[in-house]
Amino acid sequence: MQLHSGRSKDGINWQIEPERIKFQGDDPEVVRWEYGYDPRVCWIEDRYYVTWCNGYHGPTIGVAWTTDFEVFHKMENAFLPCNRNGVLFPRKINGKYAMLSRPSDKVHTAFGDIFYSESPDMEYWGHHRFVMGTKPGWQCTKIGAGPVPIETTEGWLLIYHGVLTSCNGYVYSAGAAVLDLDEPWKVRYRAEPYILSPQEIYECVGDVPNVVFPCAALADAATGRIAIYYGCADTVTGLAFAHVEELVDFIKKTSE
Repeated sequence: MQLHSGRSKDGINWQIEPERIKFQGDDPEVVRWEYGYDPRVCWIEDRYYVTWCNGYHGPTIGVAWTTDFEVFHKMENAFLPCNRNGVLFPRKINGKYAMLSRPSDKVHTAFGDIFYSESPDMEYWGHHRFVMGTKPGWQCTKIGAGPVPIETTEGWLLIYHGVLTSCNGYVYSAGAAVLDLDEPWKVRYRAEPYILSPQEIYECVGDVPNVVFPCAALADAATGRIAIYYGCADTVTGLAFAHVEELVDFIKKTSE
């Protein structure tokens, strides 16, 4: 479980650096490395921030920034262990940085809801608010934020993952919701059905089977097209496409 940077000219074919990222920082306690996985990348103001599940006496949310994807500056961990799925919002909300996360435990968590937190400086996080929890069906065991939320006229478009426990173990699928623009802990709409689930062989068979895990989304403001990057069975990365207007309309029509 390591973090590597990569580059692509078309968003489809990628060249991944063979060496893992070596984070820079003055405090050895902050930059020491145990493990890292499930990174998200978010542009805010003048730099890219990376958040990931960082090993520090258990899983927590690591934070770093970069301007060139060559030098990465490690910041303080956002939360106490144990926590996963730390996802930043792409701009300040009411003058504060904002992040979604999923408190958990040290093992393969069999529970989990999404919470909202805010910070004045990207270091001290508080004002925690419950966003949403599990529901019967494909998201009955736990849920967690996926890609960086996308700002729309209807609200923040959130693609997230949900997990059910079956006779074959955990099954990860992806769902979608719309959060309030000014108070993102308030859910405006939440689709009942999933939008992605393990169907293909590369999604069902791999290092950890039956996993569709969305981690990144690129939105084209001109066309409304979204490219969704998702982990397939913890083995390869899949790519799916959607359109903002169609996805938001689907969420509203299938919302409870």
